[in-house]
Amino acid sequence: MKYLYLFLAFNLLMVTSCEEINELETVDELFVQGYLQADKMLPPIQFKRVVSLDAIEALAPPNDLSPIIITEDGQEYILEFLGEDGLYGNANLLIEAERTYTLEVAYNGKTIRAITYVPEAPQMLRISDQVIRRTEIRDFSDLQNITIPDPIQVDWMGQEGSFYFVQVENIEEHPDPINQLFADSGFERPVIRTEPSTDLFYLINAFQEITFFGRYQVVVYRVNPEYVTLYESNEEGSGVLNQIQTNIENGYGIFTGVNQATIEFEVRKQ
Repeated sequence: MKYLYLFLAFNLLMVTSCEEINELETVDELFVQGYLQADKMLPPIQFKRVVSLDAIEALAPPNDLSPIIITEDGQEYILEFLGEDGLYGNANLLIEAERTYTLEVAYNGKTIRAITYVPEAPQMLRISDQVIRRTEIRDFSDLQNITIPDPIQVDWMGQEGSFYFVQVENIEEHPDPINQLFADSGFERPVIRTEPSTDLFYLINAFQEITFFGRYQVVVYRVNPEYVTLYESNEEGSGVLNQIQTNIENGYGIFTGVNQATIEFEVRKQ
């Protein structure tokens, strides 16, 4: 899932934080990364070891964890090592919305534990325009007669106080850029991602943010408070490892449920 970019930022934050910790040369904590997406099979759960930067050597990935248990309403599923560093999974577990999941694993004399709830998907997702038209810019004279398009509004229904973020991207295999003046520079298609918020709408700037023709996919993710807390902790740049917010008991990282709704629109040549 594209929203896993948050993990990368969090991982960098942990490494930086370890520089400021004293007397932790022998630290060996477990980091967990698990995103449970509704109506999908359980994705691989990743485990890493957290050590201070002044440790003598890096620790090997935890490929011998046993047992790892995910509980769904009283039924237990054992995760197996998938043959890749720190990745464990179970191909028989379908994640369902509005259910609670518990993760437990023994490590270094402690029980690592986390609980999450998979929320309901955003409801009644709508978009103001399913087709918009843009003028292709082939020379500088086209810039003189260009029309600024209206914003595209995406809105949905949700529970008060729930958190959402939006991702917008062009999904054509070989899309044509709207501005041909810089087509030879090989610039990449941008992916728009918003910050988590309680807003039930998003306005897409069709002039600045839409730079290619073709089909676009808009995904509205509903996320849990633990995701938002971790996101905000990363934005604040906490300088101490034990101050980083996490919902992993006796460990670090995130184990959270996510749901989503998707809608598309198309950008055509004027």
